[in-house]
Amino acid sequence: MREKNLLLHLGHFCKKFEVYLQLWSTNSDFPSKLINSISYINNSGGKRIRPFMVCETANLFDVNFKNSIAAAVSIEMLHTYSLIHDDLPSMDDDDYRRGRKTLHNKYDEAIAILTGDSLLTESFSLLARNYGKKNPKMCANLILHLAKSSGGAGLVGGQILDLYPKSKTLKDMSKMQFMKTGELISCSSAFGAILGNTSKQDYNNMTFFGDKIGRAFQITDDLLDLSGDLKVLGKKTKKDKEQGKLTLLDFKGVDKAKIIAQDYIQEAIESLLKYGKKAKTLIDLSNYIITRIR
Repeated sequence: MREKNLLLHLGHFCKKFEVYLQLWSTNSDFPSKLINSISYINNSGGKRIRPFMVCETANLFDVNFKNSIAAAVSIEMLHTYSLIHDDLPSMDDDDYRRGRKTLHNKYDEAIAILTGDSLLTESFSLLARNYGKKNPKMCANLILHLAKSSGGAGLVGGQILDLYPKSKTLKDMSKMQFMKTGELISCSSAFGAILGNTSKQDYNNMTFFGDKIGRAFQITDDLLDLSGDLKVLGKKTKKDKEQGKLTLLDFKGVDKAKIIAQDYIQEAIESLLKYGKKAKTLIDLSNYIITRIR
């Protein structure tokens, strides 16, 4: 029942969120081909867990949807750019994403690269336009945190380590996965604390929460890649094995990996208990992370 309620809440959020995503991803000065490609990728769906986390963690600190939605959209725009580039032939070379043709297959590689570039740069512009005048210090913190999470020490660095691994050890594999996937998830929860102008303790708590969620999310992704349903996932499965990539499953096995993921979720939930009833949705989301089927 709690998962059902969460999914209803998430669905309601997504309906509102999509309006702002479409509104802020483009403007009338863009070439029509770019507007069309961005519209295509935005309409391909997605779980929207990262922007949902931004708004829900912000809500813990009494920041309403109106004041958190721009930060949530910026996270999703940057995430979408990363998926577009990740799918390119020079990277993971995927033909389908979310059940639809990847952007370079729908259009071409040049359009895919430039669409990703536009979403990346506009994500920072969105933060500056919406928060710069209202609260310059907070705006700077949002931009700096997003840059760190998505740059060489975060998402981009993780992608490089995925393509050119330093070694085949558990330590290096775990570092790569967290940089590539976990950093942006952790950034999403940290955004809520920044928007709420919280204490350092609350900020650290939200970063810790996002860290654990990100690690559990990655393990679930690895499990779904191994045994998930192609039609449900909307993308090719068993890619890691075909490409010779190592995951936690190779080091610990499926059963142990599931236990580790559950331990991460338990730690995440425990970090939320101090916030009482206001954290209910985030607790439900934490449990959903490891029970999802896509």
